[in-house]
Amino acid sequence: MRRAIIVGHSGQDGRILWDQLAARGFSLVGISRHEIRLHESGWSEPVDITDAVAVRQLVGGFRPDQIYYLAAHHHSSQQLTEDEGAIWLASWTVHTQAFLHFLSAIRECQPSARIFYAGSSRVFGAAEVSPQDENTPFRPGCVYGITKAMGMMLADYHRRNHGVFASCGVLYNHESPLRGREFVSQRIVDGLIALKLGRQETLRIGNLNARVDWGYAPDYTRAMQLVLEADAPGDFVIASCETHSVREMIEIAAEHLEIHWEGRVIEDTQILQRRPQDLCGDPSRLHEVTGWQPATSFRSMIQLMADAALAREVRAS
Repeated sequence: MRRAIIVGHSGQDGRILWDQLAARGFSLVGISRHEIRLHESGWSEPVDITDAVAVRQLVGGFRPDQIYYLAAHHHSSQQLTEDEGAIWLASWTVHTQAFLHFLSAIRECQPSARIFYAGSSRVFGAAEVSPQDENTPFRPGCVYGITKAMGMMLADYHRRNHGVFASCGVLYNHESPLRGREFVSQRIVDGLIALKLGRQETLRIGNLNARVDWGYAPDYTRAMQLVLEADAPGDFVIASCETHSVREMIEIAAEHLEIHWEGRVIEDTQILQRRPQDLCGDPSRLHEVTGWQPATSFRSMIQLMADAALAREVRAS
């Protein structure tokens, strides 16, 4: 039985990946900020990923074949501004320091393990080329992007200098019914349903014309697995190579839910805490190496999210 550790198992990607790996017969240990989850693993000790000794004990004791490092400190563009120093500390701790603990533990305890690091399109910042690929220079312009770039550089260092099979996915936006409400995609479907049910009069959105490279999260977690099963480690852009506007997302969801949205969805740029970036990723290398391509269209993804959100409302009523 193959063994895997999912760091950040309680988030959207972690939950989807857990189900996919369990269905493939993996023994699993899931780690999140507040809990540990097990599947036919025999492991029972809680793990603090900021504690290098605890991580080394986990990797040496469980002896995983694969590690998926999905942990992230998210900060939405529409959330109220936190203390910047606190954001830096939390982001660096999760995206860089704790990831280094796993890289070091692999070197010392389980050299055959393969590790996947969830990077972000934010490492490209205000990219000068479009679409972006693995050769596009890093130009991060936010704390999230800077610390994710640091994590990717750590992976590259350990590949080149210590022979660790460390691969990175440069993940563009990807959604599912499990997406948290702090993300604009979920705010849209939840907000439109609230309009449909008469629970609110308007829905405020920061920028209707912002364009995003959006994909379906289960397609992207499938890509993560293919990356770790490739012959050699490396960096891979995981994206759809097409962009859609927030307005398009609203139109598709509203049409599917059979509601009139014009005049009820209000654009309010003042609620944005950072400037949107129009990024589009080129997954050609991923396709060439693994054969991956997305299976779910943008329209289908929005319809799935709308159906799931409506079902949640019906169950709650």
